[in-house]
Amino acid sequence: MTFRKLASLLVLMAGLAGACFGQTALTQTTLAAAVSGPAGYSGTSPTISQTVTLTACTGLAAPILPGTPSSIIYVGREAMGVFSINTTSCVLTVNRGYLGTQAAPHPSGDMVLYGLNYAVTIAQGGNPLPSGLFQQDPPINGTCTAANTPATPWVNVFTGAQWLCSTVTGTWVPGFNNPLVPAFAGQTTTVAAATGAVLPTGPVFVISGSGAISGFTVPVGCNATASGECSFTVISAAGSTWTWTSAGNIMTAGTGTAGHTFVFTWSASLSKFVPSALS
Repeated sequence: MTFRKLASLLVLMAGLAGACFGQTALTQTTLAAAVSGPAGYSGTSPTISQTVTLTACTGLAAPILPGTPSSIIYVGREAMGVFSINTTSCVLTVNRGYLGTQAAPHPSGDMVLYGLNYAVTIAQGGNPLPSGLFQQDPPINGTCTAANTPATPWVNVFTGAQWLCSTVTGTWVPGFNNPLVPAFAGQTTTVAAATGAVLPTGPVFVISGSGAISGFTVPVGCNATASGECSFTVISAAGSTWTWTSAGNIMTAGTGTAGHTFVFTWSASLSKFVPSALS
């Protein structure tokens, strides 16, 4: 590819990126097979696998520039640059320990996150990281605007800590897998109780209304897998009394009494969210 053609391609991608800029959720999937890690981890193979198989790979793309990952996946505090992908089998050839992270073994079924195309992200503003994956935290309690945030959640690849732009406070608040929860957890938004599954908006959120919830839709960043953990606190809004059933992925039925809080914790062995109280 000539320099002139390459420059034209980058200009085109910049224009497309500007046209579609706005907050989108990171894509969440799981490992379809275990990934080996380096020597030094007890009980693991000393070889480092350079291939990864995902259960789904929609949105991942082959490199646009030779030798440069077009997408980056993130699993268990390890970032991996994607060098090639078979979109039929979702088998990826990767660069382990990318972005300064540590290569490590990962179990089959573990949570995987990935963001937008690498080259498009560069065109959006020169950030050499995919949207949503960063090498630092955002300013704690710093102001933010969801519409101007490329992706959610913000993930610190070194610590695994996630951050969310709260629509209630207009600031960065701790998300899932963040050690500042619950002491400094900020409310994300209010969700109306409705018959069926409800989508949590973060580690702390409010449920209002009087519907009968059958379960929770697993939110992006919540590692509700056979090898993961996740929990969130629900505040029952004033004047609201809603219920939850055990028909879906909640272990035991209960009632969300107004003015009370309830913690739902994922149990990997039970494959259910277990409530802290029933009323």
